[in-house]
Amino acid sequence: MWVRSKTNLLVHLIAAGVLFCAFTSGALAYHDSSVIAWKATGEIAVDGNLDEWNKVSFVRLDREEQLFRDANQWFGESDLSASVYIMWDETNLYIAAEVIDDTPLMYREGFPPDLADSLILYLGFDPDADPHRTDYLPRDFRIILIIDDYYFNTCIDRSMVADPMGIETIGDYGDDQAFDGYEAAVSIIDGGSYAFEAKIPWSNFSSDQIPVFVPADGVEIGFCVEMSDLDFPCPGVATPGICWTGSGECNSNPSQWGVLTFRDGGLQ
Repeated sequence: MWVRSKTNLLVHLIAAGVLFCAFTSGALAYHDSSVIAWKATGEIAVDGNLDEWNKVSFVRLDREEQLFRDANQWFGESDLSASVYIMWDETNLYIAAEVIDDTPLMYREGFPPDLADSLILYLGFDPDADPHRTDYLPRDFRIILIIDDYYFNTCIDRSMVADPMGIETIGDYGDDQAFDGYEAAVSIIDGGSYAFEAKIPWSNFSSDQIPVFVPADGVEIGFCVEMSDLDFPCPGVATPGICWTGSGECNSNPSQWGVLTFRDGGLQ
């Protein structure tokens, strides 16, 4: 009897463990990193001044373990580090960043935009998508915002989407403006830091086959942020890349993203 009881107990413990793992695996969404996008209750002027921004929640890029490319050419927070903020209203997605960069606003014409000074965003606009998927769906986007002081070119990267449903890659050589109604601005704080601000109308992520995303309080989507740091505008020069979740696979595997939650927080 003792052996049978011990065996039964072991079976129950294993079964409970499997159920617990299944429950926690289903409860976890993407990577365990999460950030809030606050709703703007007033106008956000895209001028590089972030006084009207709610900065309670932000993505922080500043750790060695977040580097995924050319890590040996990153020399600490003064080389590249940033706090990135997201806000929204019914019409636009707003992005801002406070950046420390010892050689800011470097642009290399004709080269991939993620090898310039740039901010890269990953957005999955289907809140019901499987957070553990390893392939891109039609409503998953990689967008690249070049940070210079003149062109502010952009890119929509759809190369990893099997069925782009009417939205193809544009701007993959860094020479195009991929978004209608895009606005961006930079304000220099001092020689080694600046503020970046941009807005993208939600309509840019829609087509005849993809509905316009409708943000609302409590909606959660897959999301990630990267930054690239170019120090010399010459071919072959290293461009360190730093990623919020520390993964180098976000451009191919959405399960490596974190989570963005939309909240009715208002301006602060």
